[in-house]
Amino acid sequence: MIIRRIPMNALQRGVYSILSQYQTTPVYDDVPSDAKLPYLTLGSFTCKQTGNKTADICDISLQIHIWSEYEGKKEVNEIANDVTAVLTSWPIDLSEENFNVMSQDVDFFEAFPEEVAGYHGVITFVAKIQNLGGR
Repeated sequence: MIIRRIPMNALQRGVYSILSQYQTTPVYDDVPSDAKLPYLTLGSFTCKQTGNKTADICDISLQIHIWSEYEGKKEVNEIANDVTAVLTSWPIDLSEENFNVMSQDVDFFEAFPEEVAGYHGVITFVAKIQNLGGR
């Protein structure tokens, strides 16, 4: 019998780590009151069990929000390009928590003007993660 685990905390730490390491826009899970735009936040996620009786595998989607006070799309698009390059070029290592990232990709990007000022973009990151057991 497999003891199933949800890899969301491990994955969020992994995404935060590679985004903090390989691109320059600050990344937050909880935005500090003194944060200056532009910045990224980790947003909503889904975690769907896709394994079987002998394999604990989840398909994950995680939204990464891009916040900018720039009135046009240029800044949001440039940041989205950098984030996409990082998420598709550097593997996320979750081995310390006994998870294996089987695949990772960017599924989707959208950008739209904010009601008051600036632009907001959302990248939907997707991954397939296997629980290797333990913990």
